[in-house]
Amino acid sequence: MLPLVFVLFIGFLHFDCYDCLRFHSYYGDGMVLQRDAPVQVWGYDDLMNDVQAGLSCVGKDGRKSDEHVDVESLEGGLWSMMLPSRPSGNRCVIEVSGGDEVISLSDVLYGDVWICSGQSNMEQNMGNIMNSTEEIEMSAKYEQIRYMVVANTASADLDDDMDITVQVPWSEPSSPNLKSMSAVCFLFARNIQNMMQSEGDEIVPMGMVDSDWGGTLIEAWMSQNALDACGVPHTECNEEHAQNCQTRLWNAMINPLKKNAVTGFLWYQGEANGGNNRDLYNCTFPSMIDSWRQEFSSNSATRENAPFGFVQLASFRPDSLDAGFPVIRWHQTADQGYVPNDIMNNVFMATPLDTYDPKEGYPGGIHPRYKQIVAERLAVAGMNVAYHYSTPYAPFGPIPFTTEFEMDMMEMVITYDVPITYTNTEISGFYACKNTAEDCDAGNSVATWIEIEKESVKVVDDQTLSINLESFRGEPVLSLAYIWRETPVQEYLGLPIYGGEPFNLPSPPWKKTIRIYQ
Repeated sequence: MLPLVFVLFIGFLHFDCYDCLRFHSYYGDGMVLQRDAPVQVWGYDDLMNDVQAGLSCVGKDGRKSDEHVDVESLEGGLWSMMLPSRPSGNRCVIEVSGGDEVISLSDVLYGDVWICSGQSNMEQNMGNIMNSTEEIEMSAKYEQIRYMVVANTASADLDDDMDITVQVPWSEPSSPNLKSMSAVCFLFARNIQNMMQSEGDEIVPMGMVDSDWGGTLIEAWMSQNALDACGVPHTECNEEHAQNCQTRLWNAMINPLKKNAVTGFLWYQGEANGGNNRDLYNCTFPSMIDSWRQEFSSNSATRENAPFGFVQLASFRPDSLDAGFPVIRWHQTADQGYVPNDIMNNVFMATPLDTYDPKEGYPGGIHPRYKQIVAERLAVAGMNVAYHYSTPYAPFGPIPFTTEFEMDMMEMVITYDVPITYTNTEISGFYACKNTAEDCDAGNSVATWIEIEKESVKVVDDQTLSINLESFRGEPVLSLAYIWRETPVQEYLGLPIYGGEPFNLPSPPWKKTIRIYQ
């Protein structure tokens, strides 16, 4: 009889803990809440107590404030409260009580919250980058960056009240947890603060939410409405690999976060789609962005046009003629070659095609360890688009401003939007194809894009190049592309075209049909 009593006692202990007053697992001590916006905080109370709350804050000027916050009890054992808007740098304690229970969040900092998502290059952590030991040690001083990691979880159910599983709770950079945090996500925040400080401005605290899963398709991160908008064919789910089933990661790892106001989103994904729905990516990616914005802005104080930053696919296999990566990079910009554009407004990007990593295994190869330069470029673009800083901050590197084809001389003259530096140490950078730019990429190989010899490209002035295309005279159709390979160069920072100081942003890949004879 004694063993039975013991088992029952343990069972009651488990029951009390499970049903107690608690926050949604997103919330934790040391977290960051979105500044300058009303913020919802919510949780569970299966016993349906009369829940009350208070907010105690200290501003940057040292002034203290205490206020009562109304709490709404909802069906299904939920409670929710709306905290008033607070400026950057406020530090607060949130206390919630119900019945005999009291729970709290301490050392809550107000700043900018970014959600970072995608597949393995976003997931790649601070422990797996170049000079990781030094980078982690140097990061400890960035006390106003906080971060957390959502555990890999897939769900067939769409439930706005779903809890999440946390892999790394809200932490400071001095914590050993930093080794497990997304490098691109964290280093973006570090660079933003450095750049703000270099401009003589006060830094904004940053809260970075890492919710990603390696090897996953974009379709898993999309809502059903976003999939339907692009006519994505329905596929049956292989439950052994549920992380790649349509909507499963949206359901479990993004949708449960949408009640929380955020500044914006960062994304690094596309490798998995090089051979899966590749030619739908120019719709699925913009559709996903629109969907995330709509869902978050409808359920929180997130702006309807919240900034969205992404990283183009990095280099992988030298000498590969596979078309997957070049085409996905193009589709990442909605086939424009740059962002923001009319289809993808308030979007910014980083171009990492000069970060080839020859190291075998992980990290290395398809997971380059050079994440510092990637995050710096993403932050430069974010400073321009998300934080509205002007030159030298820019949303992309040099792009062609005008292209003029002189038929008699078979010469293409390209004038860039900003001054450039051009070097042809490894390649000329340019490719020609005897078809329309679209048809040149209809297959699975970029072999139809013929590399233009180095001596055919001349520097006219600091913004202009001329390309001799005499060898293609008489062709009825001709197209031109720039760095149109999976791995255009192997030298680190060795692309042909860069912008000027201080950031030397690389020119992104582009393609253009330059003449068609009827």
